Amino acid sequence: MELTSILGPVFGIVAVLGTAVLKGLPILALWGGSAAMIVGLGTLAAVTVAYPMADMIHSFKSLGLFLKGPQINVDQLITDVERLAQLARKDGFLALEKEVANLADPFLAKGIQMLVDNTEPHVIQEVLEGEIALLYEEEEIAAKFWEDAGAFSPTVGIIGAVLGLMVVMANLSNPDAIGPGIATAFIATIYGVAIANLFALPCGKKIKRMCHHKKIAREMAMIGVLGIAQSHSPKVLAERLRGMHGH
Repeated sequence: MELTSILGPVFGIVAVLGTAVLKGLPILALWGGSAAMIVGLGTLAAVTVAYPMADMIHSFKSLGLFLKGPQINVDQLITDVERLAQLARKDGFLALEKEVANLADPFLAKGIQMLVDNTEPHVIQEVLEGEIALLYEEEEIAAKFWEDAGAFSPTVGIIGAVLGLMVVMANLSNPDAIGPGIATAFIATIYGVAIANLFALPCGKKIKRMCHHKKIAREMAMIGVLGIAQSHSPKVLAERLRGMHGH
């Protein structure tokens, strides 16, 4: 579980509600059903226009990545590469075939299978590099989706505020209702800005960072496979991978 993905929004909500209480504003005054409707559905409408359905489904599923993290066991990857390199130096590439099914990293398993199939190293590199780039581009769509949602929601909030003010202007004959009416109108602005800056934009940035971690892990697997193919020293190869990971 990615703890900061939970703590961040909680801190944001506490900051808003806490400020309202300190200013003497009742918490219930921050609730507005019409404001929630215009901001929620309006933002959804905007991203629906901007993205095809498959990308939207993928982006909502990416909230699992946002909450759980990329679930990458880099230490296990390095251990597997070092062990496979030692086995290949001792018994040859064909000895790796029985290890493929037991590898936790599917990207590493794919590269080792290509090596077992006697694929040339430069072909392995071209195939894996192409897949790394494609997967990163597909996964990054979710990050762009949430960043765009964060860009749309404040503007939709302004639309809600304008609609609320139109209602106030239509009831100027009742002075006692003007103040509360204006306050209600601006709730939509609060919702739009809060959703953007306390959730959508940070969510997009975190997903992008996690996609980068997954890309690095795949590049490590590729370097491991190529190192095995070129009979590099297992210990030197493991140290190179640790350097890529930043440890």
